[in-house]
Amino acid sequence: MSQEQIFLGVILLLHLSEHCLWVPCGSAVFRRRGRGWESVTRGAIIETRRGSLHWVYPLAGLARAYRVAGPSVWCSASFPADVPRETGAFDPAAVDRRRLEVAAIFRPLRWASLGLTVLILAGVPLGLHCFGWVPTLWFGVPAMASLMGFNAVELFRRHRRAFPEATDDRWRLLLSACLSPLAATRSWDLAQKDALVGFHPAAIAAALPGFRDWEGLASTEWRLRRFPESPAGTDPVRAGFTEAGSQTTEKIVGFLAAIARARGLDPTGWEAPPEPEDPGHTRYCPRCRAQFTDRAETCNACRGVPLMALTSG
Repeated sequence: MSQEQIFLGVILLLHLSEHCLWVPCGSAVFRRRGRGWESVTRGAIIETRRGSLHWVYPLAGLARAYRVAGPSVWCSASFPADVPRETGAFDPAAVDRRRLEVAAIFRPLRWASLGLTVLILAGVPLGLHCFGWVPTLWFGVPAMASLMGFNAVELFRRHRRAFPEATDDRWRLLLSACLSPLAATRSWDLAQKDALVGFHPAAIAAALPGFRDWEGLASTEWRLRRFPESPAGTDPVRAGFTEAGSQTTEKIVGFLAAIARARGLDPTGWEAPPEPEDPGHTRYCPRCRAQFTDRAETCNACRGVPLMALTSG
């Protein structure tokens, strides 16, 4: 194997490593998948108690992913000022406006990201093959430096405009983009990762074009809210809003129901018993949908949520 092949192999591995995405526990992340979007839940490269490592497409634009710190974060510097925080967090139209607004702000960065990607993945290999090291470096380094300089200036200006209070993130992105041309190819996508912080994941999923399995995401959130874990772990907690004074839970469930009905879905069907997986299963957990025999009374995984009768359709 020649030195050029080894060099290009290292560049390819570094490029792929830039397109790995760490998802902390308790966070919701949405990434591109084909022509649509999906929620990052399975297929982790590495998974630990603190989070999991996932991949995104290794091309500028297709590598975009949106991160939300929790299931219902209503306070964020990036939340649109003209939208009420509580109701706007569940408004797919507000999500779409914010997504398009941030995308428009960072649109000039696409030329730098695409240019650097083409230069690194196509220009450098072609130059090494046809002209050798010296001519490739002679023309490649100035071109790369020019694109990185333009990218750094625009990244700083536009990130300050889109996220004026996110100073730490801005300098972190700027530093990595200045030190590595491979990191600079990700600036266009990484700069937008927090664009939808402040919105609920169900509203984000409803707004993203071509999102896969919105009903699955919303029904899971619905059941988590409708059947909370028992604080005592042994007290029977029946279906319904069980936490006294849990106004947040009621509002979230109400907003989920409104979005579902606007999409032509009946949210009450999300609580229907599942089909038995085994003839011996007679009960199920309404929160996690796990099935049990008649010996079990509560779901240990859900800290004491009482089981319900399992009946087939």
